[in-house]
Amino acid sequence: MSITNTEISLLIKLFMAHMLSDYFLQMGSWVSDKVTNGIKSPRLYLHILITFICAWLFSGSFWAALFIGVTHYLIDLGKIYIPLNRFILFALDQFLHVVMLLLAWLWLTDNWTWLIEETRTLFDQPSTWVILFSYLVITFPLSIVIDIFVHKWRAELTTEKQESLLHAGHWIGVLERVLVLTFVLLGQFSAMGFLIATKAILRFKDTEIKQMEYVLIGTLMSLTPTILLGIISQYLLNNF
Repeated sequence: MSITNTEISLLIKLFMAHMLSDYFLQMGSWVSDKVTNGIKSPRLYLHILITFICAWLFSGSFWAALFIGVTHYLIDLGKIYIPLNRFILFALDQFLHVVMLLLAWLWLTDNWTWLIEETRTLFDQPSTWVILFSYLVITFPLSIVIDIFVHKWRAELTTEKQESLLHAGHWIGVLERVLVLTFVLLGQFSAMGFLIATKAILRFKDTEIKQMEYVLIGTLMSLTPTILLGIISQYLLNNF
């Protein structure tokens, strides 16, 4: 069983409708009004109306648009009253919207069997688990290993207080390793070299010797396992 071009186009249209209603047709002042007035915010209901109209126009189905509009309202309402980190709330909000759009698409196209079969096939393949394992390893597990490895040199750095964004270094390392692993798996070593060179220019300019060596050790400790893991993963993927 496979999906048709018409069904793929419908899914893209649903995502287009969401993008238009949630980003292009929703003003910043509306978001502020929703946060301030909550369930009593008139901007909230105007936003839901626009969401419903966009979904109806792009899908051609009143009932699918109604489902999308109602679920969008419930999700947005939950986002207003749930006390979570702003980024986590945004990510959760968008994830739930995407799930609702997929459910509406599945209902319109009756592709439930296709989804189950494709999901089962995907997770039955060893290559899926190799890629998933590789990306998981280079995030938090490798961050802990790097932190332990460079800890003995951290005390030797200058004791003067230096301004730094909270956890910025950690997330820079994680994103850097994700990009490097992706480049290795795609065979794009030139892009990986450009990334490393750019980081070197930004981090080593006007830096004292000890701190430069500390950054270099951390960088190499971050990149070396990632590149090796990428090469091993690529070898396994080519032999499955």
